Amino acid sequence: MIKLQRKVLLLSTILSLFLPVHLYVYAEPYLAPDVVIDVGHGGIDGGTSSSGVLEKDINLEVGLKLFNELNKKSFNVGITRINDATLSDESQFTNLSRHMRDLKQRMIIANTLKPRVFISLHVNWSKNKKRRGPVIIYQVSEKSLQLAHLVQGHLNEYYGVNKNPFKGNPYFLMKHLDMPSIIVELGYLSNSKDFGILTDEESQGELVDAMVRAVEEYFMLYPHENVTDTVNRGAIFQSRIR
Repeated sequence: MIKLQRKVLLLSTILSLFLPVHLYVYAEPYLAPDVVIDVGHGGIDGGTSSSGVLEKDINLEVGLKLFNELNKKSFNVGITRINDATLSDESQFTNLSRHMRDLKQRMIIANTLKPRVFISLHVNWSKNKKRRGPVIIYQVSEKSLQLAHLVQGHLNEYYGVNKNPFKGNPYFLMKHLDMPSIIVELGYLSNSKDFGILTDEESQGELVDAMVRAVEEYFMLYPHENVTDTVNRGAIFQSRIR
């Protein structure tokens, strides 16, 4: 098994209060991330499932691949989890439901790190087994819509479908994040073709390549905004991704 040493950008100020403690950390100032990858679900929250395959595991597999590929392109990248962690367990909002604690953790991470874009990875499921392909959800903002169109377009091309992103007014993260943000529903576990794509390592890599191209095109449209901003309370998680 190949061990890759990667730097995962997160804040020391939220470490003791909000984040899992089983990561190694050292503090230093750093540039605010270009991208934060939000790996949906995790731990006790498996998300949707099909034939014994859990959404949380696909989200993590794709999220780590996307993290690595964006790093190779010299982007500063943060990620909300690198293992099967339950973010809600680290919350101090004990009066809230587990689901809302989880969402607030992700909101806190994003709004504290202040990345240029936030991409939340998920997988879909439907009673209609014919429904397939990516679904991209965006905020009410021009930049979020632009990012959504780019990601949707590249994933549409890969899947051979023609779908449009849609506005995510009811979605908590889309309403409460300060930066351009999207939710990427990578495909439908309930569809046999999508299931094959989502569970195949090579196909996952091709999905990641499509998203990387979309991110590169987005930053060509909106180049180097606030890239000199630093988060002086910053920290860098040094972790081993297996």
